[in-house]
Amino acid sequence: MELRQLEYFIQVCKSGSLTKAKEELGVTQPTLSQQIRVLEDEYNIQLFDRVSRGVEVTEAGKILLNKGNAIMNLLEEARNEIVGRINKSRETISIGCCPAELEYLAPYFMRFHQKYPNILLKIIDAEDAENKVLEQRVDIGITAYPVSDTSLISTHLYRQEMALLIHSEHALANKSSIPFRFLKQMNSIMFREQNKSLLDMYCFSSGFALKSSIETSSTSVLIHWVRHGLGAAIIPISLLESLRDDSLRIVKLEGHIPRWDISLVYLHSVTMRPMARLFIQEMDSYVREVEVNLPCSGN
Repeated sequence: MELRQLEYFIQVCKSGSLTKAKEELGVTQPTLSQQIRVLEDEYNIQLFDRVSRGVEVTEAGKILLNKGNAIMNLLEEARNEIVGRINKSRETISIGCCPAELEYLAPYFMRFHQKYPNILLKIIDAEDAENKVLEQRVDIGITAYPVSDTSLISTHLYRQEMALLIHSEHALANKSSIPFRFLKQMNSIMFREQNKSLLDMYCFSSGFALKSSIETSSTSVLIHWVRHGLGAAIIPISLLESLRDDSLRIVKLEGHIPRWDISLVYLHSVTMRPMARLFIQEMDSYVREVEVNLPCSGN
């Protein structure tokens, strides 16, 4: 007897007719009838009485139904136990990541998951990634801010530089780069909220305040607005390099360029789990592979 035949038999018992059972099982009635006959031939006994409204289970059929249900229940218990064991052994790595980098690092998180499907990545949007690590609320932090606490180990990952994204019909469209101070003359600058403090600091040190027209948390929204001629956007250059759009131009900034260093941090005093160490190694390998460290003055 095959499990498939037992499954067919149990469904016929539940449905009370071959017609209803074949619809539930998604098979043809000849196939269902043939499998029931095979089962009856194996036991050399009739399992159903054919009646006007369908079929009725014989006494012998009731015995097989009772034992068959027990077999199916045992198989389900085994399946659940196996799945539970797999899930129990599945490790979780919690990552506190500064929001400004989530969009850029998303492909890495996806690649890591595909390479190690049994490791659960728990990504937490965290402006204060350093504190999250210190409080042991996450295993690893990814931050754009300098780390001062000596109980933390900080590993430099890559440097982010800002560039200007403009429409192809913009007055600066024929420029490959402009001095940062030129932004003082522009009245329609847009940028991500996550980059506001960095841009404000660079503008202040250059002696002017940025005249922003729109602030948003979404890079895709900024690109959409630039595409429709609503202004120029200051966006991390790493997010612009893959753009392939004839209606857009990238203008690099010269001199006092807004930039920040992205670091990976974790506690020095805690024995690191192998999976967390693996994540760090893979992260370092990834950023080197995609050459995120862009050429820039002073780098």
